[in-house]
Amino acid sequence: MDNFKEWLASSKEITNKSKEPYQSNFEFELERRKKMLVNYKPTYYEVNKNTTPGTYKIMGQNPDDPESCYIGSLVIEYDDDTWLATWSISGANHFAYGMQVSSTILVFNFSYMDEDDNPHTGLVAYTYLSDQIIHGEWIEEGYSEKGIEELRKLDEGEIDVDDSYDANFGFSMN
Repeated sequence: MDNFKEWLASSKEITNKSKEPYQSNFEFELERRKKMLVNYKPTYYEVNKNTTPGTYKIMGQNPDDPESCYIGSLVIEYDDDTWLATWSISGANHFAYGMQVSSTILVFNFSYMDEDDNPHTGLVAYTYLSDQIIHGEWIEEGYSEKGIEELRKLDEGEIDVDDSYDANFGFSMN
């Protein structure tokens, strides 16, 4: 249960860094996470091409500014023996190909173009603490520190229309 407490504590830290007009989005998601854990019975979960794909809610922290944070969504798919990921944050999309490196870890090589059309690449590793709770750590070229993402898998039928940033336009933009 310690990993779940750390996941929630990290989500709280990210929420505490958020500022208006986005703070209410972070607080709303944090409340969903708290409620989810009240009666949650964690079980061991292995990444699986049939159950892992889906939409995840992200709360993240950038490596270049300790006060920056972002909220958005991630869609993970499995197609033709390939893991695919698409992040939506602040209207920008980032894409990745990935692979399963252990029974509980997916790693993606992401890339995107910044607002000046400069390419950026990095790696993110997602550790599945359960079927709904995921901890991510990412690195990007040009940064010596790592970023973090705390994910919650959305329930089937749950709609996520919220993708916002508080600093640095979502993912780091160098």
